[in-house]
Amino acid sequence: MPTVTVKMSPAQHARLKRVAERRRTSQSEVLREAVDQLDQSNTPIEGSFVERAGHLIGSLDGPGDLSALSKEMKGYGESRHP
Repeated sequence: MPTVTVKMSPAQHARLKRVAERRRTSQSEVLREAVDQLDQSNTPIEGSFVERAGHLIGSLDGPGDLSALSKEMKGYGESRHP
């Protein structure tokens, strides 16, 4: 297994030692587990945004198309100064 040198603050090192002692394992094992957990938490999310948010479509009230010029949008973006 390759050896890796890690620089950390004294506070981080104290936390690492405390976790290793509490789990009754080595500091190296704690770091390996942490890397494994980080790697698993960054797995890509499957499906498109629409597929994942599909249950929200139609759940809010409001105008359907804000790009259409309607009475609510009349004058929006126009200069207030003549």
